[in-house]
Amino acid sequence: MTNIEPWMQEISEDEGWEEEWKVILSSKGEYTLSKLQAMVLKQAIATGNRTTIMFKTFAIAIPYIIEFYRVKRFLKDTFQLPASASEKPHEPIPEEKWEQIKKMVYEKIGRI
Repeated sequence: MTNIEPWMQEISEDEGWEEEWKVILSSKGEYTLSKLQAMVLKQAIATGNRTTIMFKTFAIAIPYIIEFYRVKRFLKDTFQLPASASEKPHEPIPEEKWEQIKKMVYEKIGRI
C-alpha cells in the first residue's frame, strides 16, 4: 500500500462533491465561494498571508474576515452556485504588457 499525503487523499475523496462556502467581512460584505475558491483562501490564511485575495469581480481582504465557513456540501451538478463562486483567482497583467499600457495611457493624457 502506498503512503499518500493527507491533503492529496482529501482531494481525491472529494472529487465528486462540490461545496458552498461563505465569507463575511467586518464591512458586512458577504461572499459565496466554491470549494476551489475556499481552498485558495484557506491556503493563503494557513501560510500567513495577510493581504488581499483577488478574484475577477471581487476581492477578499484577509485581515477583515470575521467569519469563514462551509454552508453546504452536495454532489456535483445537483446544485448551481452563483456565477461569482466559479471565478478563478485574478492573475496580474504581465509586467511588459503593463508597461505598454501605461505608456499608451500616459501619451494620451499628455504626461510623457
